[in-house]
Amino acid sequence: MAVPAFAPPVVRCAIVGSMETVDLLEGLATTRAIRRYRDEPIPADVMARIMFAATRGPTGSNRQGFRFLVLTDGPRAVEAKALLGQTFRSGWDEKQGTDGYHEGTGTAADSPKTRMARTMQQFVDHFERTPAVILACIKRRHGGLADGASIFPACQNLLLAARALGYGGVMTGWHRPVEAELRALLGIPDNFDVAATIPMGKPEGHHGPVRRRPLAELVFEDTWDQSPPWALDPPGTRFTQAGPPGPATVARRPGRPSSAEPRSKGSGPQEVEALLEEGEGLGQAEVIDPGQRQQRAVG
Repeated sequence: MAVPAFAPPVVRCAIVGSMETVDLLEGLATTRAIRRYRDEPIPADVMARIMFAATRGPTGSNRQGFRFLVLTDGPRAVEAKALLGQTFRSGWDEKQGTDGYHEGTGTAADSPKTRMARTMQQFVDHFERTPAVILACIKRRHGGLADGASIFPACQNLLLAARALGYGGVMTGWHRPVEAELRALLGIPDNFDVAATIPMGKPEGHHGPVRRRPLAELVFEDTWDQSPPWALDPPGTRFTQAGPPGPATVARRPGRPSSAEPRSKGSGPQEVEALLEEGEGLGQAEVIDPGQRQQRAVG
């Protein structure tokens, strides 16, 4: 039977077998940062599927300079998790102060900001119990963004595969203060950089739609700050103002939504609600409502 041209691609391949598949576009739009995990290991066959997907990621000239070091419950893994737990807790302690998590709405017992802080505290306090921690490493060639282009697509593949198989994780960089100790403990060669640390497990919560700025604020055509007329979000899309504010003079075509009004035709009034369901990146953010703005922290 012919597949309609508009049908979204679906993840169906031999490595998934009889397990539930996830529509590819749905997976891209619903893979959240997962920081709360059930206290259960990731089965070896599931880990193999996730890592197979990760290693399908593109690399410059197909050199495949990435390497993934999986830490579960081995003796060195336990030591490495202890090192990482210490630096993750230090990183969160510092971030709470610099980002004002104990100020403003952070003083209210059940504000989104306070709940995000509780989620993060649980994440770092129990880091050593994370079912799997994956160190994404890349062979140093050019340095900086050039090398990152050959490892971060694989990291996203990993997270998408985890989401498709009922698992989740988050890409972090709080390993850096103890990278030298990790190298010595785990035997990581000097010519490889640890690009990211990815904690992963079966979510205590769930995946769901991620929230971003409107498409028209992020995609330009022909010239900078000129949003194209086709940059329309699907009906029902919800938005966040996470990240640096855009310029006040962004050139928009007539009818383009501003950041303070609903932007998805047919979506109805935008209801302000917490982004705690797992969140999209730590920092101060606003969920935009037609009648009000509410400062909140997202995870």
